[in-house]
Amino acid sequence: MDRNAQSSSTAPSMEQVLTDYAAMRDEMTSALARALGERAWRESPNSPGPRRSRIGGADPAAEQVGLVTWSFEGTYPADTWHGAARLVAEVGRAYGFTDGGVTVDRPGDLEIFGVDALGGRYTFGMATNTILTLRTGPLRWEHPPEPAGPQT
Repeated sequence: MDRNAQSSSTAPSMEQVLTDYAAMRDEMTSALARALGERAWRESPNSPGPRRSRIGGADPAAEQVGLVTWSFEGTYPADTWHGAARLVAEVGRAYGFTDGGVTVDRPGDLEIFGVDALGGRYTFGMATNTILTLRTGPLRWEHPPEPAGPQT
């Protein structure tokens, strides 16, 4: 779903964006599997887990949410890295993300990111292992969950 097509005065709820981001993540990993073979994507052992943070600013009720980082041990063959990055970016564009750019592109390390109109960001990287992270922009919950612990 291209959330950029929505009116800026009717921002989607955090719940809807999290649903969209989870679907996008699934499509990204599925596209990679179709092109480059199945990998054992799972929660990264280095992931801080889902995290919520208040950001203040124009809307003090808005929060950002970082989804669990997904990863798999190892990576795709080095000669397929740029193609893998293009696949991820293509799926991101279908969800309203722009090609944010390349953070790192050197032998043994490639990382790209995309951003959306709501302030969200994905990062896809390959080095020793492969990672996919997603973070929302500042949004309001329709039904705020109870705090699970300290918020940053």
